[in-house]
Amino acid sequence: QINGVQQTTAATKAATDFITSDFHTKKIKRWLCPPDPSTNANHARELRHEGTGAWLLEQNQIFQEWHLGSRRHLWLNGLAGCGKTILSTTVLDHLARRDDRLILSFFFDFSDTIKRTLDGMLRSLAFQLYQGGPGSAGLLDASFQVHRDGRDQPGTKTLEDIVCKMLVVQKKVFIVLDALDESTTRGELLLWMKHVVPLDGVQLICTSRPEPEFVRKIPSLISEGNCLALDKESVN
Repeated sequence: QINGVQQTTAATKAATDFITSDFHTKKIKRWLCPPDPSTNANHARELRHEGTGAWLLEQNQIFQEWHLGSRRHLWLNGLAGCGKTILSTTVLDHLARRDDRLILSFFFDFSDTIKRTLDGMLRSLAFQLYQGGPGSAGLLDASFQVHRDGRDQPGTKTLEDIVCKMLVVQKKVFIVLDALDESTTRGELLLWMKHVVPLDGVQLICTSRPEPEFVRKIPSLISEGNCLALDKESVN
């Protein structure tokens, strides 16, 4: 009987902890209002034809070296309409099939105001880390308390610091960023990337059009050899 009572008590506590945790997660979500990258990814999946991106995943040595970790960062660049967003989603699905490590994503999007800025990206990444990286959740909880239990909003600089600290706690993280050129805060975004690139355990892959600002700065940030122009014949 005592064993039965103990088991019931343990089960009740587990259920209570889960409800409390779920309620707190919802409070964190209301506080951050994080943009949801899955809407972009799902739309891209609907448009994708079977086999699209196989030339990158299965035949491209640079991508395979990035996936295995011998290359830390990768920039895929190509002109408008060459399928970068569909390719980003293909990479996401490829990573999800073969890896148990945390995968973060964000799709910059001209058509959605909150998905155009560094601030929006940071809110999304912070919440993804909160949900997927239990070791780093306490950092966001602490910031929530500092901001009067969510009554005050964190500034962009605060979000940068929190996300960087949360990334440091994770041993291995993939970050997929799509359409950097659709960001309205490119300078801030490039500066953030400069701080993230040196972090151990972070493997970043990003896509954009080869616009002058990115052509000038990204190769020096991640090295020329990690910049891959999307080959028109392969895409076709």
